[in-house]
Amino acid sequence: MKTAYLSVVLAAGFLCVGAYAQDKPAAKKKAGAPAGMEMPKPAPEMKVLTEFVGTWATEETFEKSPVMPDGGKATGTNVTTLGPGGFSILINQNSKSAMGAFRGHGVETWDPNEKVYKMVWVDSMMPGVVMTTGRKEGDNLVFKGDAMMMGKKMSIRDVISDKTPTSFTLTSYVNDGSGEMKSMTIKFTKK
Repeated sequence: MKTAYLSVVLAAGFLCVGAYAQDKPAAKKKAGAPAGMEMPKPAPEMKVLTEFVGTWATEETFEKSPVMPDGGKATGTNVTTLGPGGFSILINQNSKSAMGAFRGHGVETWDPNEKVYKMVWVDSMMPGVVMTTGRKEGDNLVFKGDAMMMGKKMSIRDVISDKTPTSFTLTSYVNDGSGEMKSMTIKFTKK
């Protein structure tokens, strides 16, 4: 019985020492950070998107297409900011053309699980949301997806090309089933 009592006392002592040893390092950890968890960092692929952060003047040319039957031109301002945690960019486009004012908002990010860029877009000319997936193709960044436009399902292909530190070009193509055609070109110049 004396041996059993001594074993219980020793076990309790070891538990107390173990608990004290575990508490001591925990006090050294940063306040607010869960034990063993480090805040994630943006993937290296985000660098491609963060190069678009800034304020840009836009010159827009619309081709005669199912999207813009009369074609036309517009000018505007694009303000792109870094999203929360640096994991995305937030795009705000404001333009004016003969048709009137246009506003659009987008979010672009790198999806580390699917290993692709993703974009969500809404604007004042089309109800609903457009979701596209992007990949690097040589020096270009190409986004593809589908959208309902004017009651028809259309395939979209947006090509971002000619990127320099102070400019780039976005060329959009649509396909309503009768073949792909260019719908617009936007030239961006950093302000």
